[in-house]
Amino acid sequence: MPGPGIDLYGEEELAELADVVRSQRISRYGPDDASFPAKVRGFEEAVQAATGAKYALAVNSGTSALLLGFAALGLGPGDEVIVPGFTFIATISSAIYSRARPVLAEIDASFDLDPADVEARITPRTKAIAAVHMLGGPARLRELRSIAERHGIALLEDAAQAFGATYENRWVGTVGDVGIYSFNEYKTITCGDGGMLVTDDEAIYRHAFAFHDQGHSPNRKGVEVGQRPFLGLNFRMNELSGAVLLAQMRKMAAIRSHLRANRDAARDIIAQVPGVAFRESPDMDGDVATHLVVILPTAEIAAEVTRRVGSITLAGSGWHVYSHMEHLLARRTATERGCPFDCAATDARPAEYRAGMLPATDALLSRSISFSIGVQDPNLAPFGVRMRDSIDLARERAEIFAGAARAAIGV
Repeated sequence: MPGPGIDLYGEEELAELADVVRSQRISRYGPDDASFPAKVRGFEEAVQAATGAKYALAVNSGTSALLLGFAALGLGPGDEVIVPGFTFIATISSAIYSRARPVLAEIDASFDLDPADVEARITPRTKAIAAVHMLGGPARLRELRSIAERHGIALLEDAAQAFGATYENRWVGTVGDVGIYSFNEYKTITCGDGGMLVTDDEAIYRHAFAFHDQGHSPNRKGVEVGQRPFLGLNFRMNELSGAVLLAQMRKMAAIRSHLRANRDAARDIIAQVPGVAFRESPDMDGDVATHLVVILPTAEIAAEVTRRVGSITLAGSGWHVYSHMEHLLARRTATERGCPFDCAATDARPAEYRAGMLPATDALLSRSISFSIGVQDPNLAPFGVRMRDSIDLARERAEIFAGAARAAIGV
């Protein structure tokens, strides 16, 4: 079973979908009267209310939201964006298709960007930092925001895996210049595929909206011939997706409460094993708690634990580790030519991406395992519990994990 939201599908989602089917209007736009349910707009307003963001734009995927965010920040040929080596490929590919060059940086024990390494990688070409809130936990936003402001560059938050997480009492995604969320089946709430961009900057919002809707202004009433600022594409969310997400949004408080209780129960048991540690959190209370990341003393011990419980180390995640992104390492794009790898505007030095280029990241991932609390993903966390599982089962599974760790460590 993927993320927590899909585990809670039920009558609420069906009722919202029925509204759309009865209306016979399934695209974002409809008449400005009670006959049109306006589920997409309603979901955007619900997220604005929950997060405090001034603007929210629902789109068809988290990847689309990233592309819109980078475009609205003005990324293009000759620019660089700093991204972590531990992230989903979309963070990197969206930068590349914005024609900017991704610069890979180390993570630290937060499993998010290491601010010191970010600072060291800034050049005159750096346009933005992409802070990725991996595995439901907030990145070091205070430090990253300070670096961005000091250097006059933008901070984008990729909160695809952390919808509902907070940092210093603010939703992740709302601290930087622009934030994005994902609603695919492995995320906190889901409509199968979907995404969102949030910002407090009206210019960023209007730019993103136009890009996502063929160049039109926000919430247009018709075809605005002569008024469109630039050519756009179509990344619109449809009403069926918006309907499901409206129902899912009302379950967020229950999702977070249940996940955090199961996380704490599992952590208490695993913490009793001598030699184990857990990811450092800049804001433990803000962690949405879809994952409990356990750090073992050595890579060999971690590998033995995974063998015993049927899991993987985070180094084995093919979707999320830079060294497994063979298309990135080979710099292969859809056209095989053009920016950022083959154009005069970009740094004349060739972009180099190779396994082993981030030794601190490699070492940390090789001895770390995610115990699933709400996202049982074969590419991240095959072992653990699901959203509907009880606290007793969380303790039972944690005992199994702790037993494997004791045996592997030899204590």
